[in-house]
Amino acid sequence: GCGVPAAVRRIRNERVPGPRQAAEYADILTRAAEETRGPPRRSAFAFAAGLAAADATSAFERSACVAGVAVFFREVYEDLMEEVPRLPAIVKAEMLPTLKAVLPAAELRAVVPPGVWIG
Repeated sequence: GCGVPAAVRRIRNERVPGPRQAAEYADILTRAAEETRGPPRRSAFAFAAGLAAADATSAFERSACVAGVAVFFREVYEDLMEEVPRLPAIVKAEMLPTLKAVLPAAELRAVVPPGVWIG
């Protein structure tokens, strides 16, 4: 949605401290995955990608975003599947393709469970 760039700018202006970024990123991914409607969910994943997208001016450090993905899969994913039975399909079709556009694939692959990774 057109609100994504403005939302990313707002977060960049907030200057989230580095040590909090991974946990915040995992929370953003969790909230996006919990969204039942497709268009808002895809916008939320686009927002997550946007936080990592802009090199030196990124709202979040890329390493913190990758760490947040790791937290999501390590601490949230299994339990969330009970609430969101379509979660594996959502992750493969929406979340990972969107994040792969802005985060290094090798680093992402290292933190995504093998059965979930899309080649």
